[in-house]
Amino acid sequence: MIRKIRPGQFAAEVRDCRQPVLLEFYASWCPRCAMMDDVLEEFASANRGKIKVCRIDEADAALLMEEYGIDRVPSFLAFSGGRVTGAVVGVVSQEVLEKLF
Repeated sequence: MIRKIRPGQFAAEVRDCRQPVLLEFYASWCPRCAMMDDVLEEFASANRGKIKVCRIDEADAALLMEEYGIDRVPSFLAFSGGRVTGAVVGVVSQEVLEKLF
């Protein structure tokens, strides 16, 4: 399951989460983001219970994007223990997402 979050939920859902988290910065208008929908669903399904998958809309997340140096969507950050452990930008495979952890 992919959880859509807002900036006010970031601390509880991502930074303070006990399990690893994959966070996607996306935009509803972005065709590359739409191309990642199935890949992200497959990743979430394959890692259910092991890795939490969240999405945040770039329209709401300007401060978070600045804090983490995100300037393009889709962008993916892997978090573990509240710290970024990996990052990738663009249309990627499920295997690339798995390598972030």
